[in-house]
Amino acid sequence: MSEKRDLPRLLVISAHAADFCSRAGGVIIKYVKRGSPVRVVELSVGERGESDEVWLEQPGITLAQVQEIRKREAERAAAQMGAEIRFHNWLDHPLTMNEERLVALVEEIREMRADILLTHHHSDPLNVDHEYVAKAVTEACCLAQFQGLETRFPRTPSPALFFFEPTIPMTDLTGFKPNLYIDITDVFDLKMQALREFKSQSILPAAYERYALWRGSQAKTMSGNRNIQYAEAFEQYLPSVANEFPLSGRYYAISKYLNR
Repeated sequence: MSEKRDLPRLLVISAHAADFCSRAGGVIIKYVKRGSPVRVVELSVGERGESDEVWLEQPGITLAQVQEIRKREAERAAAQMGAEIRFHNWLDHPLTMNEERLVALVEEIREMRADILLTHHHSDPLNVDHEYVAKAVTEACCLAQFQGLETRFPRTPSPALFFFEPTIPMTDLTGFKPNLYIDITDVFDLKMQALREFKSQSILPAAYERYALWRGSQAKTMSGNRNIQYAEAFEQYLPSVANEFPLSGRYYAISKYLNR
């Protein structure tokens, strides 16, 4: 990866093959376009619990064959987006964690020297693999700072951690409360193009187009920016620290009536 120290480094760690694209594909493309180093880390390819269409359509297919199909889909999607991708090949459902895997996550964070890290929300009762990954990644962000934990790469400051959407359309079951919306209108077609590479999950493009429209509508209402059509939503793990209040949280929907 080329050195671009003046631009924020984005690391995305996802449980399954399509998660990075469906939940944060627009943001990934925006950061790639601005020249930021972007890396996607796939902990599994969702071969057991995310690939029903393959298993049903190809009776007798082997686990290794399903893994290869899913890996190639993820590689093609990442190539469409211009992002680097790497695979840990941990099996999914259950996608369990231990000390060795936790240290591997620390090494990913330290090697990348990530400024921003995107991963799963801590609560996702419809897909507990996401919960396992969220807990492990959060812990790894903390451990990456410790001098006493020796890995192949030196310690780094903890990246700014953001959670992307849990399993849709049931985010009301998870406690997910987005406090950051990113306008992806200008790159939405590219995101859909990449998401269509996951032919083993053919429902994804239509489902995430509906959700991006919904999040875009929310972002439009909150910002007053009528040009927003599609957005992705995130929840920041820790509070921000600043010298002044941000102005992005203005009550545009109310003030437009007060200022008539």
